[in-house]
Amino acid sequence: MAPPTFPNGLTLYTIGFAALRYPALPPPPTNVPLGNIVGALQYVPSAAQHHVVAQIASQYLNALIAYQTSDEPTLHDPSLPQYYISTALILLNFLASSSPDVCKHAAKHPALLNDVIEKLLIPDFVDRMKAVTRPPGPMGIPPAKFDDDFGTLLQFVSTMLLYRAEIETLHPRINELIPKLREWKRAYKNSPVKTIKNASERLVDQIQGMDPTMISMIRGMQETSLVCGVTSCRVTGPERLTVCNGCKIQRYCGREHQKADWKYHKNICNKGLVEPAED
Repeated sequence: MAPPTFPNGLTLYTIGFAALRYPALPPPPTNVPLGNIVGALQYVPSAAQHHVVAQIASQYLNALIAYQTSDEPTLHDPSLPQYYISTALILLNFLASSSPDVCKHAAKHPALLNDVIEKLLIPDFVDRMKAVTRPPGPMGIPPAKFDDDFGTLLQFVSTMLLYRAEIETLHPRINELIPKLREWKRAYKNSPVKTIKNASERLVDQIQGMDPTMISMIRGMQETSLVCGVTSCRVTGPERLTVCNGCKIQRYCGREHQKADWKYHKNICNKGLVEPAED
């Protein structure tokens, strides 16, 4: 399967999002380099971050998943940094960490998670990942560090395993990760990137069979962050919000706010091709 063509005719590395300025400025989106957008999103206030995630996911989630599970040569060449962690996977991790709807959608594509697990099982994977040359990002952004990239990989696996019940086929050798995870927890206990140690410890519990009550609690915490697509609305939580039938990502407290937001959301909901159903 060939890599997909991304919306707006942009390449993966230069995907632009209207999301950072949504809904103040409707599309056409401001073209922001992907390396910048991932960093910039870390500074979006938490109250607004879930609006941003919903807008990005509405427009790009399917394309990012299709790209990451495609035959794109750079994703399958161990001499290249994209083999270990691609820009698409970094963004998918950010989206999944912030949205249960993204996780549920991604869980329908087992290859997305199983490919990462398969690579982590390679005996010298960590050594290879450390040795690969990482290029600088756009506009002078310094190259990513190994610890940051490795932590992102482990966090992605941990987040997706919270939705293990929704994953149709899980990697058959996932239990073989347990001794490696215990070793990584010891080896990186002093790393400034605490995600490596924390995710390694959490993953052991998840693979061995985390208490369902704990899984429900963690998923519940993630779900409480869901917000209405109208930024001024204070309604939150899955019980009080319904999902958009078009993108299956953005949520609304009711028909009134969905209609009010459509002048913005229509530009990115499945790339603007889906009209909301009439009453």
